[in-house]
Amino acid sequence: MQLWETGTTDARILATMMMDSNKLSKQEIADMVQSITYSTLIDELVYNVIMNTSFADELGSQWLDSPEEFVGRTGWNIQEAEMKLAPLRKQGSMNRCLVEIGVRIPVYTRCIIIGEQIGRLDNKPVHKGCTSSYAPEWDCCGSS
Repeated sequence: MQLWETGTTDARILATMMMDSNKLSKQEIADMVQSITYSTLIDELVYNVIMNTSFADELGSQWLDSPEEFVGRTGWNIQEAEMKLAPLRKQGSMNRCLVEIGVRIPVYTRCIIIGEQIGRLDNKPVHKGCTSSYAPEWDCCGSS
C-alpha cells in the first residue's frame, strides 16, 4: 500500500501489480476507486486487483450505474472481465444479454463495443439460418 499511497500514477500502477487483493476490504477498494482520476489506472486496478477479490461481482453491480465517470467505468470493466473469464456456456448467456440490451436499448450501445473488444467466443462455422456468437453481428436480430 505504500506505493499506492504516494498518489503517483506510475507508482499506483506498479502497486496494482503487487497488491494482495485478499488483504483488501471492500471499503479500501472503494476508497481507492474514488481517488482515481486516470482511466488507465482504473483499468489496471480492476484487472490486477478487484477481479481477484471475492466481492468483485458485488462491487461491479453497485458501480455500473454510477453517475461518477470513473466509478461507472470500474463497474463496466468488472462486467467485461467477468465475461472473459466465464465458462463457455455462461459466456454464451452473458453474450446474449449484451446483445439484447445493445440492440433494444440505444443508450446501451456500449454492449456492442464490448462485444467487438471480446471478439468471437468460439471459432465454429456459422451455418445458414444460425446466429454467430460474435455480438456485433446480431444488430439485426431481436430488434423491436
